[in-house]
Amino acid sequence: MGECAVGGGFSKDAGRFTIIGESMDALTVAAVTAVVAVVVGFFLGRMTGRSAGGAIGGAPARSSASGEATNADAAFRLALSRIGAYLRENVDGPLAAAFQDRSLSLRRAAEEAVAAINDLHFFLEDPAGEVREDDLTRIVKDAIRAYESEWDISVLFSSKGPVPVRLNPDALLDALYLILHNAAVFADGKGLVSMVSSDGEWGRVLIQDEGPGFSAEALSRAYDPFYTTSEEGLGLGLSHARRAVELQGGAIHLGNRPEGGAEVEISVPLA
Repeated sequence: MGECAVGGGFSKDAGRFTIIGESMDALTVAAVTAVVAVVVGFFLGRMTGRSAGGAIGGAPARSSASGEATNADAAFRLALSRIGAYLRENVDGPLAAAFQDRSLSLRRAAEEAVAAINDLHFFLEDPAGEVREDDLTRIVKDAIRAYESEWDISVLFSSKGPVPVRLNPDALLDALYLILHNAAVFADGKGLVSMVSSDGEWGRVLIQDEGPGFSAEALSRAYDPFYTTSEEGLGLGLSHARRAVELQGGAIHLGNRPEGGAEVEISVPLA
């Protein structure tokens, strides 16, 4: 959990795109290309709007001084670099391998490529949603169950019972999964522990690992979009998790354990 990334294999449902028919190589590639164009075009359009000083989400952007414009340009270039690396690893790579080795399934490669594009599209979606009363313990258990089934890694879980909270369960589930995914990438799934508790005002989730922990730079830049030390990662996981939690009136805190390893604590309002 030492940095922040979402690399290949994030998708919780790699089978959500199905291509019908046995002899559809051209159609397969065309479909993947179309999805890539739409998603990346929309994403870059949003980035261009920011760098050009346009309004984002209905809020007018500030006029930029030369220094701010330079920073915006650097952020835009970083975004292009991260997206390009992600597409090469998760879209171009699988398809190229399938074309070069006909024993590999092109259909399977296309499904994996489109799943990766769907993951990219996930970060474009607003993580806000309907807030309702639910059990924090149940939500954390569901996130751990999904994580363990995909990564084949066990998480030591503890809770003293139900913790009624007011939030959007799906948004929190995504945030928890992203944090666990981060631990799997950077801590090799070592010593993962998740604890649920409450203190009279907040329901809390503490996730700890026995990896290298957060570097000083990571602690200061962890929520910066596209910040990551992973070659294949996008660096959007923790920034998205933070937004999802804060939109529900909660907070997220990153730190290092005294005995070593990273920890992430999420706090959400009690019901």
